Amino acid sequence: MPLVLSVGVAIAQVCVDSESAPMPDPRYVPIQNGTVYDQRTGLMWKQCPEGVAGIGCAVGELQAFKLDEAKRRAREWRFAGYADWRLPNQDELRSLLQRRCYGVDIDSVTFPRTPAGPFWTSDPATYYPDSAWTLDFGRGHLGYGTTRDAFYVRLVRDAEACSPARPATCLPYSERRLEPHDGPVLAPEDDAD
Repeated sequence: MPLVLSVGVAIAQVCVDSESAPMPDPRYVPIQNGTVYDQRTGLMWKQCPEGVAGIGCAVGELQAFKLDEAKRRAREWRFAGYADWRLPNQDELRSLLQRRCYGVDIDSVTFPRTPAGPFWTSDPATYYPDSAWTLDFGRGHLGYGTTRDAFYVRLVRDAEACSPARPATCLPYSERRLEPHDGPVLAPEDDAD
């Protein structure tokens, strides 16, 4: 059973104007299905952290997950027509950092409602058993967590992975039509006739 942490406090973001990175950063291309394509890395990000959805990530409550639940959620999640979501590695998650901002070190226009707290990565912290590295978007620092800790999750996928060459990464059209765009695909109810 996942540990769910509800966070209702928003952290203000203040950015230094002397830096050159604009907000929203033009390297990110928001797609109308709740994803963001990063032109620099070739990755596709789920725009909202887990637990929230919709325009501006305004629906729902932010959730924190224990490590095993975060891995399972990434492995089983279907969203926006794709079935190959995963936890990002350290470098991928670190690529989202906006060092010119204080409060929340991320482009909060492109990635709204990102909490100023640690997010899981897929990289194990090898000298700590049953652990993984985390990235804190409040301070921009790497840390680690164990299976007892609960942190936030932002899912990613390789944008070019879904293709006829790798059809298992793409949801069939019939499943995409039924997809609620924020969760597992529900099977249509069987007719009782």
